[in-house]
Amino acid sequence: MTRKALLLLCLSTCLAIAGCSNRSIGKSIDDKLLPGRISSKINQASADLKSNSNVVVVSYNGVILLAGQTPRADLKELAERVTKSEPGVRRVHNELQLMPPSAVSGLARVNDATITSSIKTRLTADSKVPARNIKVVTENGVVFLMGLVSRQEANLATRIVQDVSGVQKIVRLFEYTN
Repeated sequence: MTRKALLLLCLSTCLAIAGCSNRSIGKSIDDKLLPGRISSKINQASADLKSNSNVVVVSYNGVILLAGQTPRADLKELAERVTKSEPGVRRVHNELQLMPPSAVSGLARVNDATITSSIKTRLTADSKVPARNIKVVTENGVVFLMGLVSRQEANLATRIVQDVSGVQKIVRLFEYTN
């Protein structure tokens, strides 16, 4: 395949994927790049944040979720300040738990991945829920739902999540289209 044909194929794929979402291609790209930039800045801001914390950074439409664990309130606040300073960040939901990351076992992390997978499968299977517009993150049994949806779609998604085994709590961080 020639370089030009490959470029056209990639461009058309990106446009097709963007057409399936209610976000622009630029926002989708930003959401892929922001977490890495923010994580890097958080790690540079404090050795304690880098070595004694588990900070998960997720972005959807410029809305950032900070989840995980950190042992001290000042580290939680520092992670939020660093995140807010990053260009392209519209809003920050700081859901870091004040506890050492070692308090969350490897089994809990496997359970989180299983919960997330189950939720994504159920959302995709329901034709009334726009699964492509919903990001699911599970941390220590807490499920975070992010995305651009209508209030009705958010309620349907929440009902689906409530039926998944192992979910301790649901935190809705949606932006509503209506």
